[in-house]
Amino acid sequence: MNFFKKNAANLITLIRIFGAIALVALEPLSVPFFIVYGVCGLSDAFDGLVARKLGVQSSFGSALDSLSDLLFYGVMAAKLFPTFQRLLLPYQWAIIGTPTALHFIAYIICAIKFNRFSAIHTYANKALGLLVYAFPFFFIGEIPLLWTIYMIVGGTIALYSGVEINLIHIIAKKYDTRNKSVFFIRRNENNPIEEDK
Repeated sequence: MNFFKKNAANLITLIRIFGAIALVALEPLSVPFFIVYGVCGLSDAFDGLVARKLGVQSSFGSALDSLSDLLFYGVMAAKLFPTFQRLLLPYQWAIIGTPTALHFIAYIICAIKFNRFSAIHTYANKALGLLVYAFPFFFIGEIPLLWTIYMIVGGTIALYSGVEINLIHIIAKKYDTRNKSVFFIRRNENNPIEEDK
């Protein structure tokens, strides 16, 4: 297998890392910001798909994907923080903060229990990723009703996702990225583990 085929998914993930670094220099919610932001989103959508299609899933790819997600969303949060601070109400901060803390706890549990820096991409976590990615678009036009609806839907999914990932890490006997829901853990425990991207 040639270098590019073997590393295609990781190279796509690297686009997100470099895109996140580029976002640092761009004006939040500007056209260039959204262009780079869009490229980062496409990278997130396609790296795992490419890894699975080419059969090149790996522990390194999974860790790189998790690292790039943390960097990308960390930069996004830092860049948009002044806007958040101006527009969000105290209860909305709690809606954001609680699930965020739960996801960081899940990373810690996974690192301690399975000796991995990774996150399992459950169905709820994938839905949350899409909602978090869409977050800046809800600030265009600064419409309070839109944020409220977003916060209720997003906050509910985020809370469920954070609780579910922690439960999976606590209940599962071994790390298995195929655990797409807390309801499927037992089914996967006896099958060989495959790496996720």
